[in-house]
Amino acid sequence: MKFIVLLTSFLVLSSCLQEEENNQLEPKDWSMDHSVDFNKEIHEREELAIEIYLAHHKDLKMISTGSGLRYQLAKNRVGVGAKARIGDRVSLDLKIELLDGQLCYKTDSIPNQFILGMSNEESGLHEALQLMKVNEKARLIVPSYLAHGLLGDSEQIPPQSILLIDVELLSLTQ
Repeated sequence: MKFIVLLTSFLVLSSCLQEEENNQLEPKDWSMDHSVDFNKEIHEREELAIEIYLAHHKDLKMISTGSGLRYQLAKNRVGVGAKARIGDRVSLDLKIELLDGQLCYKTDSIPNQFILGMSNEESGLHEALQLMKVNEKARLIVPSYLAHGLLGDSEQIPPQSILLIDVELLSLTQ
């Protein structure tokens, strides 16, 4: 009789533990609040990473825009003409790295060309180009939400990557 009671108790406890494990595996409801909290956490983490990077690179005197883009125009370059605007066709040399220095992309002999505000380039790059004139060079720090976001670009840029971009605006056609 003791054996049956012990066996029954064991089976009941086992089924309870199994049910608890199954409950832990089931997806939880994802609410708008969860999304907001998740994005805030990523934003705070990226801001901290950028501040640490800048603390180690004291030669960078970056200006921060309201969106979170940071940029520094090269002092030895004088821009020509008007600043780039949405709808302008821009031609530029570009080097994109991760904050750790890993090279992702670099234009070779053919400049990168696109219409400002109407391409799949990083939105942070579009924003920065509107601060530049032809012949100017800039160094940018672009948080992931102004670049390739949570997923990366599925080629060279990993998910949630902060980008360091060196850009030279070669020409623009209005």
